[in-house]
Amino acid sequence: MVNDWIVIGISGVTCGGKTTLANRLRDALVPVYVFHQDKYFLPDDSPKHVRCPGVEHNNYDILSALDMDKMHDDVLRTLRGETRAHAVDLERAEGKWGVPGKSFLILEGFTVLNHRPLNELCHLRYYFVLEYGECAARRALRLYDPPDTPGYFEQCVWPEHLRFKAQIEKDSRVKMLDGTSPDAFELVLKDLTESGASRL
Repeated sequence: MVNDWIVIGISGVTCGGKTTLANRLRDALVPVYVFHQDKYFLPDDSPKHVRCPGVEHNNYDILSALDMDKMHDDVLRTLRGETRAHAVDLERAEGKWGVPGKSFLILEGFTVLNHRPLNELCHLRYYFVLEYGECAARRALRLYDPPDTPGYFEQCVWPEHLRFKAQIEKDSRVKMLDGTSPDAFELVLKDLTESGASRL
């Protein structure tokens, strides 16, 4: 099943550049299927949510805040030919990149590589990192639903990121990407060319 695919996992710190990279790859590769982990958050009133200690806010920065079983099932169904992706591009256009006989599947989200079943599907793995100050400044400019409450970043977002990052650092297959560098797309494209990708 996976032999017909090149699965790319893009994970890491909030506001680090994950979605931007996924979208650039979506526009450059063909055929390509994209999954966004944010689509699988449980409803705000789900009893499965855990409250963030000291903050009147659900902890949305842990795996249990998402329906990861459904995401995994949707990915497997897509790999088997039943498309469940959030974005699909099958149009072969001049200048795009492809690998004969293979399709691309992109998994994007803050903990997709911390979810072992999804991680093990990946051929290429990338994890964005940022320093605390840069991350906090970027997060302050973003609008969330529900919005962050005071203290949520300091009490939940950043500590959970450090915990997940520590797990990822033990996996030598993952390439760490600096979220302040503009070179992420070119780095991934270089890895894809080494996997047989070329311009159409």
